[in-house]
Amino acid sequence: MRICPFCLNKIESTEVDYLFEDEFSDWDFLGGMRNLEDFPLNAREDKKYIAFRKQKKLAVTDRADTTRVFVRKEELYSLITQLRKYCGSEDNSEVWIDNQIDEQFEFEDGEILKIRYRNQENEDSILDVSSEITTRRASMICRHCHNILPSGFFQYQQVTIGLIGKKDAGKTCMLVSMLASHRKALNGSSEVLSFEEAQTIQDPSYRELREKVRLLEENGICPDSTRGEFIPPVILKAAWHDEGIEDPFMVCVYDAAGELLENSAQNGSVLNNILSTDGWIYLIDPQNTKLGSMIETLSDRGRSRILNKARIRDINRQRKMQQSNCGGWKVREIMQDLLTDINTTAQNRNFCDDLLQFLWTKQAGFTSRKPEMAFVLSKSDEVMQFLNGKYGEWALFDRDIHYLSPEGSEAYRDREEKIREIFQDYVIDSDDMNTYGNIYLASALGCPTKQKNINGTMIYKLDGKYDPIRIGEAFVRTTMALIEKKAGREDEE
Repeated sequence: MRICPFCLNKIESTEVDYLFEDEFSDWDFLGGMRNLEDFPLNAREDKKYIAFRKQKKLAVTDRADTTRVFVRKEELYSLITQLRKYCGSEDNSEVWIDNQIDEQFEFEDGEILKIRYRNQENEDSILDVSSEITTRRASMICRHCHNILPSGFFQYQQVTIGLIGKKDAGKTCMLVSMLASHRKALNGSSEVLSFEEAQTIQDPSYRELREKVRLLEENGICPDSTRGEFIPPVILKAAWHDEGIEDPFMVCVYDAAGELLENSAQNGSVLNNILSTDGWIYLIDPQNTKLGSMIETLSDRGRSRILNKARIRDINRQRKMQQSNCGGWKVREIMQDLLTDINTTAQNRNFCDDLLQFLWTKQAGFTSRKPEMAFVLSKSDEVMQFLNGKYGEWALFDRDIHYLSPEGSEAYRDREEKIREIFQDYVIDSDDMNTYGNIYLASALGCPTKQKNINGTMIYKLDGKYDPIRIGEAFVRTTMALIEKKAGREDEE
């Protein structure tokens, strides 16, 4: 048994339904069959899929959202009997034996149709419909919500991770960057833990995600912010290599719009998936911390604002102003004022507390199992100069991606103490928060962005070399911790 990553209902491998990507309207020899009432290979309204989309506040206006070619498992019997009758077959044998079907039908014009079906426990189910020219294979779909299930779904244990954080924390950008360059950021320690994408291009949400990855790789276009609606999971296959044995897991990664998370109690139906995960990666935008004012100061616009506010025009005038202490504030006083006029630490802490409290309630107080937590200071390239200057180099922004190798683990421990200092000084002023989960610095892009108008649409493009900083570290180490927990529980049982 598994949990559907979309509707969260329990589902057995022997109880899935099936979805074809295309209609069979171009198969002329099926023309007579398509006139039959309830012929399963006709496109029709998918009420289960519509109900799921409505529950998650997703659009149901397009034909692709409402009309699909799906076959329920219980319809296979009627499909075979309809074909036997239409083609004049005298075959009265069982429709399937040992949960398998392998039948051939000859139509009046000599066209041959083959149907092959196999459904075994803990394996991928197969439904193929073939003409003499081509074969169409259906995707497995959840019998409850009719969302596409990835290949291998019933063969592997499940691990679920949620990306959480306020609006514009960089959650979607992090996800896209992790998949870019053939998942390079995730596979630095592939000898220990390797990742590959499990979804197929038939899944519309996965197609949309892959397009975002392509735009980043080829055109330097950053993904736009997530909409205020349910975002289907990204599903990866993770292989844990332990003493020569490969132990595969299915990792479901959930993203959610910050606006929804900031009002999590009012958006339960949309957020159920992300709030029910095994662990969370909590992204924090430096702009929402005490570092926000540092970013403003370090930027070109910020420096201009400081100079203008200080009424500084040239070095001679500045020298006279400081000597006379008139005509404006002293520079140090102006700097102090500018660096303290933004203080969002309390807001950041309140959001974090509120969200964790809601997670606590959702998970029944974490009584059965304590979820894995990671806190990530995202977009850290914006404060790299300041943090390196204040805390020393300490390899804080080292781009090595061997996160799970012995050398990588040692480097992480060396950096961890300094990162905790940064969190304590600038991010979340709480020892409890810092010790509850692991903490990281990361940057999905590793360079600034600039806004650009493309055909009337405002987008963000890279304004420098794409060079992410430790973007996969929190995800890889969190996944590894969850896999080890799952393996530990199995050993105990």
